[in-house]
Amino acid sequence: MDQMELIIWIATMMPFYLASIFFIVILVLNRRSLWSGFGALCWLFGSGLSLLLVMFRYSQWIMEQKILYALMQLAALAILLILAMFPLLLFTFLIIEGIQLIRKEGFSFTNCLTLGLAFGIVLNVFILCYINPTSHPILGLFASLMTTATSFLSFQLAIFLLSAIVNLIHFGKRKHFDQIVVLGSGLFGDQVPPLLQGRIRKGIKMQKCNPNAFMILSGGQGPGETVPEGRAMKKWALQNGADPDRTICEDQSRNTEENLEFSRKIFPKPNGKTCIVSTYYHVFRALLLSKKMNINALGYGSRTKLYFTINAFLREYIAYLNMTKKRQLLVLALIWLPTLFII
Repeated sequence: MDQMELIIWIATMMPFYLASIFFIVILVLNRRSLWSGFGALCWLFGSGLSLLLVMFRYSQWIMEQKILYALMQLAALAILLILAMFPLLLFTFLIIEGIQLIRKEGFSFTNCLTLGLAFGIVLNVFILCYINPTSHPILGLFASLMTTATSFLSFQLAIFLLSAIVNLIHFGKRKHFDQIVVLGSGLFGDQVPPLLQGRIRKGIKMQKCNPNAFMILSGGQGPGETVPEGRAMKKWALQNGADPDRTICEDQSRNTEENLEFSRKIFPKPNGKTCIVSTYYHVFRALLLSKKMNINALGYGSRTKLYFTINAFLREYIAYLNMTKKRQLLVLALIWLPTLFII
């Protein structure tokens, strides 16, 4: 490779290099934030841009490889079709998963979030296509405000989801924790339901990877529960392989913030490294709270059904919006200002 070819190659790969450096810096300095999702998005964009530049640079060679060129054309066509049909595909997927959730888990307001998002997509598309701001100024103003708010919240939801995924990915061994906190999620009377069993199993697995760490099973007594969650969780954990000498419970907390706050009071090493265990969809918000409370933590998640996870992620995002409502309202106001002046 001559010097000019090397320079061209470096320039072609520059978006990938810069995005990778940016992403790594965020992971090191500010992993427990929405910046991690934004960094992942930048990395995906930078990687895609570098790939396109490489394809353009070697387009002549690619066109000479008939099979490869045909496969790339098919891939490009498939991507274009998916992008064109994405709203319809997403709407159909959300409807199917939303109906499945209600059939299996019962009807409630929170179980309708997936269906609500599906119909919200349809409503937004309808507004964009059929409301003419010049013909109906008031409706046009409403449509503009709704569209900007929906776009902002949808983009932030995507970043929230990416951030949650990033914070579930860990490299290397899991043998550096001083305490493991397993978050409660509700009992059936005094029985530990399957979702909570999954969390406890994950906690036991982490305890076996960290034989010197204490596992704290956290949860108080809520409506419909005959015993505090923490006690029932501890009993179930001991029956399923937890170390009895290093398994304790916290039984006063009523929500995630109190789970962490009350558990910290019994940490063997308050400034040590903490493993927070919950279900996949709940880990990121727990990590945001742990950061706010200056707990040095990483999160690990247990699995659950896809139809339940989608709705639960939406519920977690709404909880995040509530956590940051002042900031959200300020950003929305700044976004709406140009629209108000234009109209």
